[in-house]
Amino acid sequence: MEIADISLIGSGIASTLTLIEVLDKLLNSPLRTKKLTVAVIEKNPEFWKGIPYGARSSINALTITNIQEFIYETERPLFFEWLKSNKNDWISYYREHGGTTAESWLKNNLPFIENEEWESIYIPRFLFGNYLSKKFMHLLKTAEEKQLVEIKLVRAEAIDLQLKAGGLHEIILEYADNTISKIISRKVVVATGSAPVKNMWGNAGNKEMYINDIYEPSVSDNLNIVLTKLKNTNETGGRNILIIGSNASCIELLYLIQGMTEFRDLINKIVIISASGELPYYTSTEILPDHPIPNLDKVKDSGDYTIEKLVEGAERDIALAMQNGAHMDYVATIIGQTISLMEVLDEESKKLFFGIYAIRLHNMFRRAGPEYRKAAQLLIDFQKVIMIKGTFLNIRSSEKGNFLNYLDIKTAQERTYPLNFMAVINCSGSADLENSSSRLLFNLVKNNICRMNLSRKGFDVSEKFEAAPNIYIMGPLLGGNVNKLIHFWQLENAARLTYLAPYLADELLNI
Repeated sequence: MEIADISLIGSGIASTLTLIEVLDKLLNSPLRTKKLTVAVIEKNPEFWKGIPYGARSSINALTITNIQEFIYETERPLFFEWLKSNKNDWISYYREHGGTTAESWLKNNLPFIENEEWESIYIPRFLFGNYLSKKFMHLLKTAEEKQLVEIKLVRAEAIDLQLKAGGLHEIILEYADNTISKIISRKVVVATGSAPVKNMWGNAGNKEMYINDIYEPSVSDNLNIVLTKLKNTNETGGRNILIIGSNASCIELLYLIQGMTEFRDLINKIVIISASGELPYYTSTEILPDHPIPNLDKVKDSGDYTIEKLVEGAERDIALAMQNGAHMDYVATIIGQTISLMEVLDEESKKLFFGIYAIRLHNMFRRAGPEYRKAAQLLIDFQKVIMIKGTFLNIRSSEKGNFLNYLDIKTAQERTYPLNFMAVINCSGSADLENSSSRLLFNLVKNNICRMNLSRKGFDVSEKFEAAPNIYIMGPLLGGNVNKLIHFWQLENAARLTYLAPYLADELLNI
């Protein structure tokens, strides 16, 4: 493959969904005769699943939303049929590899699957990863047999991208043995997933106790490292873990720990520090007779409002909706009315909303399914988990141990937490692109090839997905954009990516 027609950087769900659409269009386009050449660049051994749906995540990790919301509408009947027709195989596999957590999940959820009560099920994510990769491989085999496509898999890390003469792009690659190579491509899709997590190394104290990314190399590897530390810590009072951040990966960790009997019994305290001081809400199934939005009604009645006043009204109404759990239909009413009221505002206000304010609103209705919330609550009830509303400053290491220094948000005072921690796990979320530990993302910004949008965690793109001529963005790095097609504040969402994939496929095939 001298020059690739298309190169995809990253082989997770965003790339897989895009290639499924590309292959489907190739197979249904009788006019196309030239073979399409595609390079897929992935630094990890596993292709087509990415972190959430593959080996780096736990087999017991669940979707944050129920299966009905998680799967895009047109894909639901296909996935539900696959789930049912392959039920014996995946149940046997899950039972063999998922331990007591899997047994509990199967006991609670198989009746819902039998009765097709999809809105009650939060599935193990590996199931969707298996379904999608099998769907892709079937299409690929058919397209290859018809000489429509050649796909080359490249096990390397893309570290830079440079513009070449004639509108071509040169992708600089680094292999595991540190050798450097390159690929020339007509079109490039950057689909690397969310930007890497913020790096806390500089403030972590003893680095041997610090896990910056729970998914690298995998959740299982990192939990086993912590378990070994617990076993080697003789003093019960010293078996403490600090988690920085209370986001989805944090509550996922609590669910996994609760299912590991030895881990749970050894632990003394898990201290979680975050700005909210709260875990995601449970998703309420209560049906409310109405969804009052008094604050947004006041904004509407005023007739003259700014984006700041609109967001303030939405925040107050979301607080009402969250009083007894996350009522997502209620929240949807609030967000829908907010977006409707925003239509009369100027384009700059809309960019501010999708790039900055919407994430602020989103953080107010973070939620998790019943299994996650139940596991977290059990750890809280047994006084294993302590929540701190504060900002992480650093870990101070001394002969007496490793202690957390933090800023108490309520008092605005610096404090030292009195427990000695044997491990620190970073669940604080991704860094801004200009400070990213990803050399590719950092270089794209530094070299002014692509421009950050207002969220600073995504790239500014056109309605054709382009961040620069023939450089396309797919996946979470699209979050924070608003244009004729793309209007999402975050895209860590399989349903939204399924919706967008056919549009990107059209752009890529326009060669």
